[in-house]
Amino acid sequence: MGTMQPFTEKVFTNRLLLRRILREDLETLWRWSRSPGSYGDFLSPEHLVKDDLLQRYMAGMFWSEKEKLFLIEKRGGAALGTIHYWLSSGRQDTATVAVKIAEPAERNKGYGTEAQKFLLIYLFDKIKVQHVEMYTDLDNLAQQRCLKKLGFSLIETLTYDDSGIRRTGNLYRISRPVYLQEAIYRYHYE
Repeated sequence: MGTMQPFTEKVFTNRLLLRRILREDLETLWRWSRSPGSYGDFLSPEHLVKDDLLQRYMAGMFWSEKEKLFLIEKRGGAALGTIHYWLSSGRQDTATVAVKIAEPAERNKGYGTEAQKFLLIYLFDKIKVQHVEMYTDLDNLAQQRCLKKLGFSLIETLTYDDSGIRRTGNLYRISRPVYLQEAIYRYHYE
C-alpha cells in the first residue's frame, strides 16, 4: 500500500458535500441517534448521550489517521446523513465504509450512491487502499443494488447482533483492480 496521505476535510460531489463533523453538528447527530426514522428498517438507533458524544468529538474519535466520519450535506447546507470509513488495525490496505441517509424524505434519491462513489474514489486514488468493504442487512435491497452498481461483489452472508437485535447481513468488497475497470468511477455526471 502507498503512503498514507492527509485527508481533505471536504469532498465535493455533483450534488453533495461530505465534510468533517464540527462541534455544532453534534446536536444533529444526537437527534438522529434517537430517531427510529433516521435508522430505517435496517439499523438500530444508537441512543447517544450528549456528554459522551461531546467527549468522543473532543478526543478526536471522529477524525483520526485511521478513521473519519463525514456529514453528508446537500450543496446549500441541508444535512442528510453520515458516511464513515475506518482502516482495520490488522489490514491497513482495507477500508470499511458505512453510510446512513438519516433524513427519511431524502432516501431513494441517489444521495447514498453518490456519497459512496466519491468516498471510494478518494480511498482508492488518494489513500491508496487495495480493498473497500461494506456490510448491509440481508433485506436492504436498495443498498445491495447500489453496491453492485459500484462494482462490489458479495463475499459472505453472516449473522450479527445490532443493539440486541439479531440480524443477517452481507459483506461486500471491491478491490483496486475492479475499481480501476469500473466506468462509474471515471464519469462524474451522476
